[in-house]
Amino acid sequence: MKEFVKKKAVIVMDSAGLPNYMTMFYMEPGTYEPEDVPELFKIRNKIVPAVLVSQFTNTMIKGVPASLPYQQPKHTISYDEAAAACGRKGKGWHLMTNTEFVYLLHEAEELGHTIGGNTNYGSNSKNEQESGVRYDSAGRTLTGCDPLTWSHDGTADGVFGLCGNFWEWVTGLRLHKGVVEYTPNNDAAVEGYTEKPDWTVAEVNGRPLKLYGNSAGDVVMSVAEEIEENWEGCHMADLQLEELDEVPEIAYKLGIVPHDWKHETAGLWADSELEESVPIRGSSFLSTSIGGAGALRLYYARSDVSGNVSLRSALFLEDWELVTELLKAGATAHA
Repeated sequence: MKEFVKKKAVIVMDSAGLPNYMTMFYMEPGTYEPEDVPELFKIRNKIVPAVLVSQFTNTMIKGVPASLPYQQPKHTISYDEAAAACGRKGKGWHLMTNTEFVYLLHEAEELGHTIGGNTNYGSNSKNEQESGVRYDSAGRTLTGCDPLTWSHDGTADGVFGLCGNFWEWVTGLRLHKGVVEYTPNNDAAVEGYTEKPDWTVAEVNGRPLKLYGNSAGDVVMSVAEEIEENWEGCHMADLQLEELDEVPEIAYKLGIVPHDWKHETAGLWADSELEESVPIRGSSFLSTSIGGAGALRLYYARSDVSGNVSLRSALFLEDWELVTELLKAGATAHA
């Protein structure tokens, strides 16, 4: 964590007139050097002063996502539909990016905080004493009713729901026939994600990094020239390496696995058969054995929908005056 990066829980009104409970990460001008700025704040060759992430998995109100407590999260929505819906919130609003999600994971890691969540039909599979408020027989839980241990930093100002309840679509990461590709910095945070991203191949010493499922039932991280066309899932601790002595730094940077992956029971899935596999992150209410905030599935197509996949909107601000409005005690600002 950079000491010049601050955070605060705020309420922001979007262009549809909906209030949104957000965690704002911000940097005051003059307090940092450009080379020290986290990728979170780097968007299309600019450094923005603030990025806000929905505190809660989003519900849907008249076709517009909103981050509100005591709500049922929206599910059964495709990747492209989720991105388009977030764009309807106004300038700077977007479907949460992989860079943003991983920033929260890394902050938790640096704090020594394990993010809990609903991974067992309403409760935490690793600690049954922790539970949310269920609203259906399936075990899904309402937003805003979680214990503090379920926020990304263990505080009320943090982001909730990253672990369990619903998987979440994120932009800016994919598999292209098994090859890991990403958008640099936080460039995926484009309004409505309407621009075609510039995909960059993740490389290790000039060789493309790949993920695939093999016929033995493993997920393999590889830089081999030829890989199997298959899909599979496993605990991260069971990940196999091929033509690699260790997990490369780019895999940590993209949040494919954590640094302590050899002890991580969260699941990792990869499909090298599809032309494009887009990510869902964070596990769901029925992820009893493979759940965790770092869980990652790279085997969904853009058009896929599921009753355990939801969405989370985020917002970037380019105007410091908007940030100062939000910092005023008890203020609700428009963005």
